[in-house]
Amino acid sequence: MADDALIDRLNETVDAILARRDATAALRDPEVAPLARVAADLRHYPGSGFKARLRAALKRRTAMSAALVTTRIREGFTTVTPYVRVRDAGLVDFLARAFGAEETFSGRGSGGGMHREVRVGNSMLMIGEAGGESGGMPIRPSEFHVFVDDVDAAFRRAIDAGGTSLGEPEDRPYGERSGFVKDMFGNYWYIATALEGLPVPEALRTVTPFLHPKGAPEFIDFLRRAFGAVEEQRHDAPGGTLAYARVRIGNAAIELGEADYVEPMPSAFFLYVGDADVLYEQALAAGATSLWPPADQPYGDRVAGVEDPMGNQWFIAQALSS
Repeated sequence: MADDALIDRLNETVDAILARRDATAALRDPEVAPLARVAADLRHYPGSGFKARLRAALKRRTAMSAALVTTRIREGFTTVTPYVRVRDAGLVDFLARAFGAEETFSGRGSGGGMHREVRVGNSMLMIGEAGGESGGMPIRPSEFHVFVDDVDAAFRRAIDAGGTSLGEPEDRPYGERSGFVKDMFGNYWYIATALEGLPVPEALRTVTPFLHPKGAPEFIDFLRRAFGAVEEQRHDAPGGTLAYARVRIGNAAIELGEADYVEPMPSAFFLYVGDADVLYEQALAAGATSLWPPADQPYGDRVAGVEDPMGNQWFIAQALSS
């Protein structure tokens, strides 16, 4: 019923815009407002079939939003959860010593290795240990932005836990005091504390995944078409290169920047959605490659696997029970 009501409100708004009537009431409707802005921007698009094409496009967008949104996520998780594969045990211990992480689950995975889930502050990480590259999931390092109360203390703990310095803590021009560490598995941890008087951006959690793809603007466009991502912040370098961007998928953020000075480190993500089948097909239409189609799993989720054009893997999951 809620979806039908949204489509009815959207139809009324599009009709008003095309007839040049007052459609400002739509801007007070949080569900319709972003779609109304798209319709207003495109109202001069030529062609007699514009109205039908516009309405169809906006309905597809509405359907994607409905497929993405879900309230059936396990406690502590968000829409996007990083999934890190390592060859041996030890990452959980590093995270506990450096950032006070707590392991919340461990069990033997289908590939023979251990599957672990770890809470760091208000964030969750999934970790796969050894067991080979099951399901086509490679073992490779990832990048993370971590906010802590005291970056100097956390940096020293990370070094003491076996990490290697990539840069001592310093005040940075982008509003953080940051230090950079590589753990013994090759993962990068950008450890940060907001400078005095500056808040941590609301969209960022304790741990936020960071990516450096080649062709960052194109990658953002893929995320938008595949998963309904919203670009919330963007800074371009003087030469036009995308220096930094933050995108939101559901209630989770991903940070990224062009791979100018850092080699790309493709990662893996567990993506909780409302309809795994719809998002799987949407990802393939946007240019992803199938790893496996949606299938019910014994642990209570319906999961599909895709790899995006930049090499990141996405496990699109729909909870089958509360």
